[in-house]
Amino acid sequence: MGAPAVQESALRQLSLVPGVVGSMVFGPSGDVASSAFPEVFDAAGLQQLASQLAGDAWLRDWLADDRASLDLRYGDGRAVVRALRGSWLLVLCSADVNSALLAMSLTQALRRLRAQTAEEAAPSAASAGRPEEPSALERLRAIASAELGEHAGQAMEILAAAGQGPADLAQAVSEIEKMTRLFISRKKAEEIGRSMRDVLGA
Repeated sequence: MGAPAVQESALRQLSLVPGVVGSMVFGPSGDVASSAFPEVFDAAGLQQLASQLAGDAWLRDWLADDRASLDLRYGDGRAVVRALRGSWLLVLCSADVNSALLAMSLTQALRRLRAQTAEEAAPSAASAGRPEEPSALERLRAIASAELGEHAGQAMEILAAAGQGPADLAQAVSEIEKMTRLFISRKKAEEIGRSMRDVLGA
């Protein structure tokens, strides 16, 4: 999956959060790399907004660190901006958006976007990982595909967004277990969690 497809998928995931109006990724020159806004939002207007934000020295200084964030609240909504290794993610929300759900969804989307930008910056590092880690990832994917039925796609997205280190994969397994408990059953969550942790040797 190419960079634009990864970005568009992450933004579509954010758009499913109740209260999220739209989102976009834009670069330091003000170019919009990807966006997910309703058609009522004019593309030229979004481009102008991205250019203004990218050209704001105060905002650039505030969001210089890769983990920096900015949460702007106004009368009938919120605008959240997060740093992304040289670019930024802007999420426009209504005032009644659930803050906890937004934070959780942002964490997942940012993980996917940062993983994609890391691969672009250092493709050789991605291919030089320890051989057992891709093997473990493939085995986790196989378990999800075989056991989760219609929810396998959500598990695949969680695994795709995770890093390939043991701690990252363990966190992804925990998220899959929670998802399974929520959408299928506690028993199934315990079974798949046990199977996946066996793969990780945890």
